[in-house]
Amino acid sequence: MRLVWLALPLLCSAASAQLCDQPFSPTREGLEWQYRITGSESAGVYIQRKTNISNQGFVQVSKGEKLERIERYRCTPEGLVPVDFGGFEGFKVEVDKVTGVAIPDYTSWAVGNSWGYVVDLQGETTQGPKIWGKGTLEVRYRVSGKETVSVPAGRFEAFRVETTTTFKIDARFGILSFPFNQQFQSTSWYAEGVGLIKTVSSRQTTELVAFKR
Repeated sequence: MRLVWLALPLLCSAASAQLCDQPFSPTREGLEWQYRITGSESAGVYIQRKTNISNQGFVQVSKGEKLERIERYRCTPEGLVPVDFGGFEGFKVEVDKVTGVAIPDYTSWAVGNSWGYVVDLQGETTQGPKIWGKGTLEVRYRVSGKETVSVPAGRFEAFRVETTTTFKIDARFGILSFPFNQQFQSTSWYAEGVGLIKTVSSRQTTELVAFKR
C-alpha cells in the first residue's frame, strides 16, 4: 500500500504533462517548426519552439527576421488555452479573462465538430497616436473536412479547419470614443503528430517548411 501512495504523485504528474502534449499540437522539448509566410509585408521564414514546458502550461516562441512573438498557454483536460498573446504589432495587450480552448482534446478532432475561445482584453497603441481600447476577441473553429495537403515539408493527411476571428473593441482617443468591430476568415490544416501545417487568409499564406523532432 505504501508503494501505491508513493507512486500516485508520479502518475498524476505524468497525466498532467500529457495535457500539454496534444496530438494536433505536440509539446515536447526539442521540437522545432519552420514556417514560411508569403503574400504580405510579413513575408519571410520564422522558427517556432515550445519552452518552459510544465504540468500546467508552456511558452510558444516564434522568431524570424520580420516576426517575434511570445505566447503562453495553459493546459487543461479540455485542451490548450491561450493566456498571453505577446501583443499585436503596434499594440500592448493585457488579457483579463479567457474562456474556451484554441486546441481541443483529441476526441474533438472530427469533421463537423467545432470549438473556440473568447478573450476579454484591453490595450493601447505603442506607436503613433495614443489610443486605448477594451473589449473581446472571439475565435471560432470548425472542422470542415479531411484531405491530403502538400507543403514544402511534405505531404500530410490533415483536418481542414475554418476559423472566424471577431474583434469587438470600444476604443478611446482622448475624449473621443468609437467602436472597432472587425471579422476575419481563414482556413488552416492540422496534421496529427505535427500540428499546424498551413494557413490561408485574404492577406497571406503560411506553410510548414520543416519539422524537427
